Amino acid sequence: MERKIIPTKVHFRALLAIFLLIASCEILAQERMKSEVHPWNGTDGLKTKAGFTKELFSGSGAVLSKHVLNGVMLEGGRQVRYQQPIGGDEMFFVIKKGPLAVTLNGIKYTLDQGSIVFVLSGDVVQFHNQKKDAVSLYEMRMVSNENPNVARGLAAGPSFVMNWFDMVYKPTEKGGVRQLFSRPTAMSGKFDIHITSLNPGISSHPPHVHKNEEIILMLDGEGEMQFGPTKHRIETGGAAWVESMIPHNFTNLGIRPAVYFAIQWN
Repeated sequence: MERKIIPTKVHFRALLAIFLLIASCEILAQERMKSEVHPWNGTDGLKTKAGFTKELFSGSGAVLSKHVLNGVMLEGGRQVRYQQPIGGDEMFFVIKKGPLAVTLNGIKYTLDQGSIVFVLSGDVVQFHNQKKDAVSLYEMRMVSNENPNVARGLAAGPSFVMNWFDMVYKPTEKGGVRQLFSRPTAMSGKFDIHITSLNPGISSHPPHVHKNEEIILMLDGEGEMQFGPTKHRIETGGAAWVESMIPHNFTNLGIRPAVYFAIQWN
């Protein structure tokens, strides 16, 4: 007589455990990213109820097992809400085109182009486009190769916003810089961001290397990213992933200052 197997709670728990294991393995097995420029490319993304979202890059690195950068467009009157569970993805947002009404943990702000929002896991942020025209932002998600150190992230300070108009601008020989912050997070020992304004026709510096991986996020302008012996065009909206210890720099090929974020972590 054929024996029938009747599913039980034990079986369902076992299946759930296998599913979670497979999911975690997929995250850990994400492809290691190579130095490359990723363009914004208009609206060729996935349609959503609020507008569209486009994946600029997704993969892993030396410190992070998951690093995702999405471009998000919100149509007039639409809104989007984000909240991760405690120990889940850490999130970072840059306003690409505003203004946007932002509510972070119940506190309301109005933020325009270049403003940022950093969100620890467990906290709630909502973006609301109160205009008729579409607005856009970058959405970055980060997960550590190791277990998230939630206590370290909380000890460094709460989730926060930085308004572009409150950022301190310091002129330099080549343009100027806005040093935003450098702090520990749950996912990294140090998360460091500054914004460079680079005058036309010059390079950020001779090609150099550093241990930290880096993202160059082009807020405005056009130019050329050099990775080792190769050069790649980068324009407004584009993002460049820079591997550890690869010679790199940026040259402004435009007729106006190029403004870009330089993002590092370790």
